[in-house]
Amino acid sequence: MNSSSPAETGYSPVSLTVENLGGIDTANLTLEPGVSILAGRNATNRTSLLTALGGVLGGTTASLKSDADTGYIEMELNGESYRREYSQTGSGVTVSGTPYSDQETLVDLCVALFEDNPARRAVERGDDLREVIMRPVDTDEIQARIADLKQRRQEIEDELAHVEEQRAKLPRLKQKRDELTEEIAALDEQLEELQSEVASYEADVDAAEEAADVVDELNSRRQELSSLEDTIEVKQSERDALEKDIADVETELQEIPDDVSDQLATVEDKLQTAQREKHELDDTIASLTTIVDFNDELLSEGVDLPGIDTDTGDVTSGLAPEDQQEVVCWTCGSQVPRGAISDRLDDLRTVIDEKRTAREEVQERLENLQSEKQELESFEQDRVSLERRLEEMQEKLRQREQTIEDLRNDREALTAEIDDLEQSVAETEELRETDLPAKYERISELQYEQGQLQQQLDDCTDQIEEIESLPAKADLESQLQTVQDDLENERARVSELETEAVDAFNEHMDELLETLQYENIARIWIEKKQQSTRGSSGSQTSFDLHIVRETSEGTGYEDHVENLSESEREVVGLVVALAGYLVHDVHEQIPFILLDSLEAIDAQRIANLVEYFSTHVPYLIIALLPEDAAALQDEHTQITADALVA
Repeated sequence: MNSSSPAETGYSPVSLTVENLGGIDTANLTLEPGVSILAGRNATNRTSLLTALGGVLGGTTASLKSDADTGYIEMELNGESYRREYSQTGSGVTVSGTPYSDQETLVDLCVALFEDNPARRAVERGDDLREVIMRPVDTDEIQARIADLKQRRQEIEDELAHVEEQRAKLPRLKQKRDELTEEIAALDEQLEELQSEVASYEADVDAAEEAADVVDELNSRRQELSSLEDTIEVKQSERDALEKDIADVETELQEIPDDVSDQLATVEDKLQTAQREKHELDDTIASLTTIVDFNDELLSEGVDLPGIDTDTGDVTSGLAPEDQQEVVCWTCGSQVPRGAISDRLDDLRTVIDEKRTAREEVQERLENLQSEKQELESFEQDRVSLERRLEEMQEKLRQREQTIEDLRNDREALTAEIDDLEQSVAETEELRETDLPAKYERISELQYEQGQLQQQLDDCTDQIEEIESLPAKADLESQLQTVQDDLENERARVSELETEAVDAFNEHMDELLETLQYENIARIWIEKKQQSTRGSSGSQTSFDLHIVRETSEGTGYEDHVENLSESEREVVGLVVALAGYLVHDVHEQIPFILLDSLEAIDAQRIANLVEYFSTHVPYLIIALLPEDAAALQDEHTQITADALVA
């Protein structure tokens, strides 16, 4: 995106209505284009508003208020209304409605930049950044397109080979055509000569004419028999081809597992089970996170918790260190050391991390089961298609068999008729005394031979015309080159996106480091590496994060991500998310970025970071403490905690 202000790009104010989400009972507010700052102390529902907004944008961040059965968030933008509803059921919280976007992965990764955002967590844990940045890329779709292009390339190559093979026959076919034409011309001369000799006979004209009629009839029937023989041969070839095709289809059917339907039902059952597991884990994580956040805010804000009455309790307890002082637990009413509450919260955080890990494993299992289901559905479709095709071919085969049987019967009848005609010619006693019958017989033979040669000439001419009508070799080669270019482009798409992501991160990281002025950090950059995959000829890409520090003497040295300060790691994680936001063109689909949990970054750097982000997104909504919010420009919209507390 360019750096023009959101107001100049045609964006309008956003109206939000929230009920029973996070810690919010009811809230109504308007967000202007540009930067909106949610200023307030902890436990003022700033995070609840951001997570709810992430939900209506299409993400998974929103959670139902723990003491409510239903809740919703509604957003109006540019005259359109979007709504996400959350309902408590016996099996957990269900989500319905029409969000702003159906790109859940993009929202969770590139829009909702909260504390548990995948990009921020990946930097914190030192995970592979390539998997995070490239997660929204549908590699399955790209692979399917590549497979289609490979098939099309093979089809063109086969057609090109066929054209070359057929065109190689042209010289021989044209030579044969010329030879047949000459032979037919020579037969025409012989026939003209014989017919002239027959016409010169004056005696026995009636008998000669009668003999000529019989010979003509005999010649006609012989030609008819020859044509019938050719038809029978063609039909037999068609029958043989059908039998071969039927055998091929039956072989393909045998290769399809018999229990595809049972396997498919089993996979669908497993899918439903895994989906239920994921929903249950989502609910558990949301509930535990709400509990931890609430108690964290109580402890971190220094709320005066109820302690032991020194008039009736142990006086020495009030003199103990703060974490050992006994207080009245606000959940169960028992007396416990203050530090025990913090320990219990740490235990809950451990449980949350375990549940998130379990959810990732269930998600991976869901994806594997979905792939298996698609493969089984493909088998089932192939089986139905092959069975239908087999039935059609078997019907055609029955028709061919019946046709051949009818033609054979016609041939028997015609052969008997020819035998009778030949007997009639032989019985013409009067014409045997002259050579007139022989001449008529010779004329018949020549005419039959001429018909055979003419049929061969017609077949040869048809073959020549068919070959000459085939696509030009140059056109096929052009099509092949186009498909090859498309194939190479598809193969390069992922690599190009990887390069764009690395370049985007490095560019924005350089600019932000110069703006934020972290001491002794010369550069933070990503290096794209190709690593050979063991056991195959392929390779795998990784994004290696490099941190270059600089001593006071100006000497540079490489450091590790775990040595970065919390502030520095947070900035790196945010830049990873921003790189994904820009590379995947998220701004064209979801013109929002939501920022939270920036307390590790000092106020001035937060101000610089917000100003930088604001040039790349139409709506930037950020939750800040009042002292951090004070460092930002007055021109930004500021929303106080009063608007978020019922």
